[in-house]
Amino acid sequence: MMVRELEPAPQASHRRTLLMGTALLGVVLIVEGVVSWYAMLSSLHDGLRAAIVMAPPALAGLWLVRWLRLESLPLRWHLILGAALGLGTFSILTLTLGLLGVLQRSVWIGLLLLLSLAGVARLRSLSDPQAKAIATPIDNPPSRRRRPYLWLVACPFAALALLAAANAPGLIWQEEGFGYDVLEYHLQVPKEYYQLGHIGYLPHNVYANFPSAVEMLYLVAMIVHADTLDIGTTANMIHLLLGALTIAAAWATAREWSPRAGVVGGVVMASAGWPAYLSGLAFVENGMLFFAMTGAGLLLRSLRLRAPGNATAEDAAPLGQCGLIAVAGLSTGFASGCKYTALPLIALPLTVLVVVGAHEAGKRRIADACLFIAATLLALSPWLAKNMLFTGNPVFPLANSVFKATPDGWGDAETRQWDLGHSITDTQRELSRCLQVAWSRTIGDPLQRIGPGIVLIALVGLLRRCRDRIDAALIIMLIMQLAVWLFATHLFARFAVVLLIPLVLLCARAVIGSISRLRATVVASTVIIGAGWNLYFAATLHGQESFGGAPASLIYDGAVPGYEFFHTVNHELPDDARILLVGEARAFYFRPRADYCVTFNRNLFLVAIQSAQSPSDVLAWLREKRYTHLLLNWSELRRLAATYGLSPSITAPELRTVVRDLMEIGVKRVQAWPADPSIESYVELFEIPR
Repeated sequence: MMVRELEPAPQASHRRTLLMGTALLGVVLIVEGVVSWYAMLSSLHDGLRAAIVMAPPALAGLWLVRWLRLESLPLRWHLILGAALGLGTFSILTLTLGLLGVLQRSVWIGLLLLLSLAGVARLRSLSDPQAKAIATPIDNPPSRRRRPYLWLVACPFAALALLAAANAPGLIWQEEGFGYDVLEYHLQVPKEYYQLGHIGYLPHNVYANFPSAVEMLYLVAMIVHADTLDIGTTANMIHLLLGALTIAAAWATAREWSPRAGVVGGVVMASAGWPAYLSGLAFVENGMLFFAMTGAGLLLRSLRLRAPGNATAEDAAPLGQCGLIAVAGLSTGFASGCKYTALPLIALPLTVLVVVGAHEAGKRRIADACLFIAATLLALSPWLAKNMLFTGNPVFPLANSVFKATPDGWGDAETRQWDLGHSITDTQRELSRCLQVAWSRTIGDPLQRIGPGIVLIALVGLLRRCRDRIDAALIIMLIMQLAVWLFATHLFARFAVVLLIPLVLLCARAVIGSISRLRATVVASTVIIGAGWNLYFAATLHGQESFGGAPASLIYDGAVPGYEFFHTVNHELPDDARILLVGEARAFYFRPRADYCVTFNRNLFLVAIQSAQSPSDVLAWLREKRYTHLLLNWSELRRLAATYGLSPSITAPELRTVVRDLMEIGVKRVQAWPADPSIESYVELFEIPR
């Protein structure tokens, strides 16, 4: 017996979706509250703070959908595209105003208020029963519908995501160095912009030159809430909301094929371990995935509508299907504006998807690909222009051997160090070892953040049905992403998260068209079992590493092992203290001014040591820079010496000799951690005589 589906009336479907979403959110909050009341209260508080930043541009983006003449799209695409276009444009607006020095709190509160009013007005017009934005018919002929019970599978993963996000950065996920990158640049760079009052070049932090679309949202959160030290959990919630939008985009994309496919696509994305894991880190991957999935969805919609007999009102729209491709390119450009790796891992495979998936002749395919590439570069261009302005290299620090950019804190030595630190490893040169590592970080991942279920469902989707150009395009996309990840990255497990895009969509295609009850049951059962498998590993990880919600004050008050020195720095030093950090680049939680240098930038303190004729010259340099204290993180110095190195190069024993010489001419050791002299110190704090 074959199972078919009926497309519900648009208004009834929208109301039912809203009610179901509200009910599921209530269930998730109750589950979270049972585990940790603190985490639930933190989710409500920081979730609201995150929504104040996210909702206005996402709603105002609905006007961009109208201005791009895509009004004939279904309401679900209005909402997804409104969020993508609104948030992507808002990040570029933040960059532009930040470069002009317009970071005043009153300005941004007023701007968010205006965007909210505009967005609500547009949303009301869309909710009008007479609105033109109604669902277009899908291919499935009418028959009885089935309730989307599978969404219940997503509830425990949403609860785990909220529990993770309630932990301040620096407290969870050992694999990511307990959020090392978050404290070094994802939050630290916006903090510096906020304190400077403008966006500018930072000669001590090369990562500030990376595309920063998501970090701009973190910057606005700092401005609007007038907060830095405690903004970490709000930033986590922003990243979590971007993850939720990714799930919504997966649902909307798969919904093009059938309502059942939409449910499978959304649930499979939600029950993968990665979205919940990433929600505990104020990274950028969830933003990259959201924009990428939106771009992929628009391309797939365009390709589906171009199939013979599938023409709709969109063909008669002023921009027609070319508009879908152009907006898909913009969304892909926004994804690239989150992370450089999105260019080879997302933009390139989606360009191939345009060419492979189309039914038209070769000239039309090439024209579409050129349009897609042009729109992608247009959305990415503000970040390239910023780098060109500051450094002379649009993709700095990448390809610097070609552009020869030498901004402050950078030169040929730093370029060589960067290239060496990011070169292909010996493991990647040996195919067998490379595949072994790849397996251990994807399907064989000890944390099971992809899981075997998603692969099984994707395989089922390719068996016992007619395959078409879309299937071929998604398979090619998956192969290309694997190849780039294997041979052009450091094989970090997190970089492979982009594989979820083609895998999730292949899973959704397992239930397209007329399918038997047996096939529907097998797919649903595999979704549930696969989710249960992933949930076991995710819950185990939370039990081992998560605190069930913890405030940032535990770190900046020095209550967490390994961070004890923050208590002395933040509570015992004078207000006018100025600290030079050596080795330690996680400057986010320091209250006094703390100057640092990431491992790849030229460290001026080390330059002063190398050029000094005597310890007195080094002391004179410290006094000239008005430093009152010197903090050395010996454990970090040892780690960096064994990995990326320092610029200029210096060993820990050499640096200890310099410190001993400085102590002989007046520099005083204030404290060491641990205090036991029989144990080697991992951090030492010194006072510089004035």
